[in-house]
Amino acid sequence: MLLFTDKAPLYEALKAQGQPLLAGELQRLRENLNDPWIAGRLQLVRRQGEEYLATPAPHLPYQLFRRYWEDGDRLAFEAPYFERRGRLLAFSLLCWLEPEDVRWRHALEDTLWLICSEPFWSLPAHFTDMEHHPLPLCDYADHLDLFASETGFAIAESLSMCEGQLAADVVEQAQLQLEKRIFAPFLDGRRAFKFENMKNNWAAVCGGAIGGAALYRLKDPHALASILHRCLSCLQVYLDSFGEDGICEEGIGYWNYGFGFFACFADLLCKRTDGKVDLFADPKVAAIARGQSLFFLSGANTISFSDGSTRSGYRMGLSCFLQKKYPEAAIPDREIAESSFGDNCYRFCTAIRDLLWYDPSARFGCPAESAFWLPDVQWLISRTEKLQLAAKAGHNGESHNHNDCGSFLLLKQGVPLLCDLGAGEYTAQYFGAERYSIFVNASRSHNLPLIGGAEQQAGRAAAARDVCGQTGLEDSLSMELAGCYPLPALQSFNREIRHERAAGRVVIRDRFTLSEEKPVTESFVSCSPIRLETGCAVFARDGVELRLTFPQTLTPSLQEETYLDHEGAQQTAYLLHLTSAPAKELACEIGIQ
Repeated sequence: MLLFTDKAPLYEALKAQGQPLLAGELQRLRENLNDPWIAGRLQLVRRQGEEYLATPAPHLPYQLFRRYWEDGDRLAFEAPYFERRGRLLAFSLLCWLEPEDVRWRHALEDTLWLICSEPFWSLPAHFTDMEHHPLPLCDYADHLDLFASETGFAIAESLSMCEGQLAADVVEQAQLQLEKRIFAPFLDGRRAFKFENMKNNWAAVCGGAIGGAALYRLKDPHALASILHRCLSCLQVYLDSFGEDGICEEGIGYWNYGFGFFACFADLLCKRTDGKVDLFADPKVAAIARGQSLFFLSGANTISFSDGSTRSGYRMGLSCFLQKKYPEAAIPDREIAESSFGDNCYRFCTAIRDLLWYDPSARFGCPAESAFWLPDVQWLISRTEKLQLAAKAGHNGESHNHNDCGSFLLLKQGVPLLCDLGAGEYTAQYFGAERYSIFVNASRSHNLPLIGGAEQQAGRAAAARDVCGQTGLEDSLSMELAGCYPLPALQSFNREIRHERAAGRVVIRDRFTLSEEKPVTESFVSCSPIRLETGCAVFARDGVELRLTFPQTLTPSLQEETYLDHEGAQQTAYLLHLTSAPAKELACEIGIQ
């Protein structure tokens, strides 16, 4: 589906009377304040608001701002930056909910004023141009990245909710900053921003956020049509990043992020055009909407390939909204829905819609037994009550890539035992030339072999070949992986991953052919200690044991490695290494149950 290559029909659609953008949802929310789920969430918001009132808003001094360029640290600056956005979220909801309490109005006014006084809305890590070259300081103030765009959208929605209660100077200042920092740069046809050609969540978040802010605050129909036309081009880039199976290769966190902003914008646009522009009618959008539940292997344990999350909640409002649009879209268990403040970036649009879009009649729960072969992203998902398996083929040039072609993760009775560690801490080095020297991104941190000491290499050319996935009485994935390793002597590495559902076990069959003798080390990764027994390794956690049996021709050893997780906390990975003698031919079968 092409989203308006010509601006004229978009301009005509915007002539419609349109529907109120948030008024209907806000009225329904006010009528349902006694619903137990809504009341519970608002109680958490009120508690957070009281905590914010009791402490001063955080400073953003230059010494924190410069840390990124000094040592690559992002969290030192980003934590107080995002806390300010958390205050905007809490005070906007509470000001709307309790207009008689002047504390919330004053706190919201001060927070809007503070954010509008920031010299830059973009983050230090994102001051780069289309070619990823550093920007000059003079371009910082109106540079558009994820968080400048999000900030603009959040301010626009806050004003939509509370403008009638706020001081005129605050509203005018917010409007002036939106025009200066968001609308003017995006209406300038001489400027290009890197997110406009990024086939991942960036295109959806930036395009959706800028477009959403414009729908609220741009009154000139010609300017609105121009900015929306450019935003729709971004959303087309985003949709083009998906195959027809609708799976986000970046993981559930980035599905929530990108598709959440897509859905918020698409709903506003549909209302504003009185249904004449309905992005939800696209079959690919429907496939993406249905894809959320596939990431959840058991409870909150999720598929964590690339920079995915090992555990995740979901956005209640977004999920309820999508199920109304697409009744076949499953929603995971109610208990693992994210709280309004569970997202440490405090994304305003999806957080408020947890309340606005909540549907008490929604259906919750995913089937315990299911199997999916997803040919575009090349994932096999195979779930029984005993074992929950996710395996991939793919390539090593994916967005937020890890070198992990042919890897897998395995849970037993819902407990993760053979793991994919997911995203590490985001630093300058993490997204630079040193990316694959970082443990979590390298193939040595995945359930993959070292061949002659070589790990997998990065790049689109390092891809699985001859991929075959199938589901049935047995679910299996086979592939040729020799091209993923920078080892000229490696002529073939064929891997088959098979879930024998009736037997309740997973079998890994690897076959290696080399032109000269090399040792092979099969590696298996866990977040819990591993113990060795004769011909067997035991992975144990929370009273559940997974037993991995291996041929006597492989010599076992154990290793521990520390790493920084996505929150910057130090964690330990436990590795089982099974090493062969040097050989030109090797075949091994490893059973796991």
